[in-house]
Amino acid sequence: MMVKIRRVEKTLAEVFSAGEVPGFIHACIGQEATPAAVCSHLKPSDYITTSHRGHGHALAKGVDLKSFMAELFGKRDGLYGCNS
Repeated sequence: MMVKIRRVEKTLAEVFSAGEVPGFIHACIGQEATPAAVCSHLKPSDYITTSHRGHGHALAKGVDLKSFMAELFGKRDGLYGCNS
């Protein structure tokens, strides 16, 4: 899970640097162990909340990667389905 989080975050950092992500991101590179460890002990029905640098927690909890990326890019098929 730590490797997955790192790979996703590195990709996000690259596309953000290229100006392809609307808004701003706060990558959790270097902090992958915390969400991986915490979420490995949660049941599917458990909730988790986070704030700053929360991508790793969402990924470790099992959020769908396609929906996750769509959300960050402001697409309609993102996690909340209310984007343009």
